[in-house]
Order: sequence, then structure tokens, then C-alpha cells
Amino acid sequence: MVESSSDPVLDANAAAGLLQEIFADDATAAQMRCATCGSIAAVGAARLYAAPMAAVLRCAVCEGILLRAVRTPHGRWVEMTGARWLRFTDSRPDSDNEK
Repeated sequence: MVESSSDPVLDANAAAGLLQEIFADDATAAQMRCATCGSIAAVGAARLYAAPMAAVLRCAVCEGILLRAVRTPHGRWVEMTGARWLRFTDSRPDSDNEK
């Protein structure tokens, strides 16, 4: 996307509604592309290596690390450098079209 001088520039708090919509969905049904081998699969198809306070998801094809998640006393952390993207399909009706 190319920015022009007429594009409004806001702080990221303006995206809160969209981000809440995206991350409220069932994450295991989302599609993820592996940055190592390029395979695309549902998050739920990845291999989980779990510990009491953390999880590591590895690609089922190449064993590359897709995602690391940890819960600490300071917050919840997610690192996804092993995934090119994460796609949620929109299964909910468009609220703008509801009557």
C-alpha cells in the first residue's frame, strides 16, 4: 500500500476493533504459511511442543518453528517469525450488511 499525503495517519489504537475481530476467532482453524518451506496448513495441524507456561508450534512438513507463545507474570508473548502470514477466514456475517 502506498501512502499519500491525503491518507489519514492515526496511531495504532485506531485498529483495535479490527485486531479484536481477527484474534477473537478460533486460532486453530486459521491458515499459516511456513517461512522455512512455504507449506500452508491450519494452525491446528502444526506439531505442538508444550511446557507448563509455553508452547512451540512446528511445521508438520519441515519441523521449522512457526510460533512460540509463553505466559509469564509480566504478560502473554507471541513470536511468529517462522510464519510468513496467518489468515483467518471470515465466517461471521458482515455487520454492515445486517439489518
